[in-house]
Order: sequence, then structure tokens, then C-alpha cells
Amino acid sequence: MRRALILITLLCAFSGTVARPLNDPARPLKSTTGAVLRSLAIPGWGQFYTENYFKSAAFLISETTFLINISRNSDWLQSAKSIGDLESAHFYRNNRNKLIWWFAAVKLLSLGDSYVNAQLHHIDISPELTPRGEPVLRFSFDF
Repeated sequence: MRRALILITLLCAFSGTVARPLNDPARPLKSTTGAVLRSLAIPGWGQFYTENYFKSAAFLISETTFLINISRNSDWLQSAKSIGDLESAHFYRNNRNKLIWWFAAVKLLSLGDSYVNAQLHHIDISPELTPRGEPVLRFSFDF
């Protein structure tokens, strides 16, 4: 099992580098696999890798907040169970489970966002409509 996980990790790490030739214009400048794995490992690291610093901070804060609250609710659940307060234990269990679902949703959003940001990293979004290096045709009207 351990060898399989290491093999899968190595294949994922190198899949983005050997998939296309280096001079291919369709090849993204940032590795999509690298961005997703970074985002999976540490909250916001994939967005930081794709140079979206505001999103990186937002995902870091939100995912860390969810993890802290999940841990706190688990601790409160265990203490409520130990003293025999079943109503509070039920409340903390439900609250913890909701937080886990919300954390999973935010994590999936983070993974998808880092993938898309890495894929679209090289696209120019300037308001100039002419391609670079092409002569510019200008029209002017005077009334």
C-alpha cells in the first residue's frame, strides 16, 4: 500500500512535465498538477503558486478556521460524552459533521480554483484587442 501511494505521488508530480513539449504554446506556464497538489497539502498554497495572493489568504483563513472549529467541536463532543450529557453530545456531533461537509466543499473549491488558475496563468487579459507585434489600425472621426 505504501509503495502504491509513493508511486501514485511520483506519477502525479511528473505528469505535468512530460505531457507536452516545452515549446508548445498550449502548455501552461504553471503546472496544473503542482498547483492542485500544493492546494491539497497546505490551504492556499496552490493559489499562492499561481500568484493569486488575495485568494491564497482567503482560502488559508477559511480552511484553517474550519479545521479549528471541527477540532473544537470534536473535543466538546468527547467531553459531553464523558459526563453523560447526550443532548449536548448530539448537538456537537451534528455541528462537527456540518463543518466537515462545509470544509470539504471549500477544499474542492480551492482545488478547482488552483487548477483553473494554473491552466489560465499565461493568458493575457489586457484591454488591448490587437495581437502583440501586429500593426495597429486606428480610425478617427471628427464632427
